[in-house]
Amino acid sequence: MYSTKLGIDRIDAIIDKIKGRRLGLVTNHTGFDSGMTHLIDLAKRFGGIEVVFAPEHGLYGSAGAGEKVESYYDEEYGARVFSLYGYTREPPVEELSKLDAVIYDMQDVGLRWYTYISTLYYVVKNSAKAGTPLIVLDRPNPLTGYYTEGPVLEPDFKSFVGISEIPVRYGLTPGELALYFSKVEGLGGEVKVVTLKGWTRRMWFDRTGLPWIPPSPNIPDIETALAYAGACLLEGTNLSEGRGTTSPFLQFGAPWIKPRRLAASLNDEKMPGVIFRPTKFTPFASKYREETVGGIYLHITDRGAFKPFVTFIRILKKIKEMYGERFSLLERDERYRIDYLAGTAGVRACIEDEKELEDLEEEWKRRREGFIQKAQKVLLYAGVLRA
Repeated sequence: MYSTKLGIDRIDAIIDKIKGRRLGLVTNHTGFDSGMTHLIDLAKRFGGIEVVFAPEHGLYGSAGAGEKVESYYDEEYGARVFSLYGYTREPPVEELSKLDAVIYDMQDVGLRWYTYISTLYYVVKNSAKAGTPLIVLDRPNPLTGYYTEGPVLEPDFKSFVGISEIPVRYGLTPGELALYFSKVEGLGGEVKVVTLKGWTRRMWFDRTGLPWIPPSPNIPDIETALAYAGACLLEGTNLSEGRGTTSPFLQFGAPWIKPRRLAASLNDEKMPGVIFRPTKFTPFASKYREETVGGIYLHITDRGAFKPFVTFIRILKKIKEMYGERFSLLERDERYRIDYLAGTAGVRACIEDEKELEDLEEEWKRRREGFIQKAQKVLLYAGVLRA
């Protein structure tokens, strides 16, 4: 039916490992096969579902960003749901120890700050501690398995929005990333990946033929996912990132921004693969709720040439230059939130004109080359990663 076959579409390949077993699932609203049967329903045919672990946004993907979700019994699926975005973000080892296997199946967006991969990190780590095999039903990296971008996380900035020393845009599938955590980062454990069929590293998600299920409330399409590879930096500032509108991360601004002037200035920069349109919007939630915001709408004209992470650094530098007294960076735990998101203090230093962007880009590229060299051990699909 589709040109790419998902790992979940090939679940028969692991029947011997799950039939009649006590199973734990790590999944959410994206965990459907290409015929729109959910993993919970599929797995029930083979084994007993002891627990379903749900990440940020909950099992149905309906909770807001950062909103805590409680554990509960789900009547629709007839399953116990253990929240990994409530009182804990790690699946307890004692829970995992009761299982014969853990199955992971969620669609992410291929970005380090996306918390589903932090959930995956802890699933790998604690499954290894429990001695419970982990099976990953693989899914595509929506932004291709070819491009990488941004700095490799520096250890001082490790957090739930930066769990691993990988680039912001890292180019691995969930299965490859699980293997990276296990084998390269040394978390250990038994990790089996049920691979994709018909996917290569240069493929964008919309070339797979698969239906796009928004992986979280504010990522409605692949264009937004690509913009989010840079626009997430806005969350560390007092700018609206467009949350509470129909176009989050593609539009952004603040009540004090003059959109026509800013758009003209940004377009004068001739950034590759993107143009900017002046706009105004009124968020119904989040920053500047129910206020009229002067802003910019970002149009991606060439997604291969577009470098979202660098583009948004340049945008933030321009806004600081034009609106320095009003623009600010937000602090968190006596540190800047943008440092945690970027995984380095270098981005902030660049915005504040303490470091040159070109120098930082060279440094980041060198570190990405080191990451790619290590990642070669776990690549499962044809093609290469590009620094």
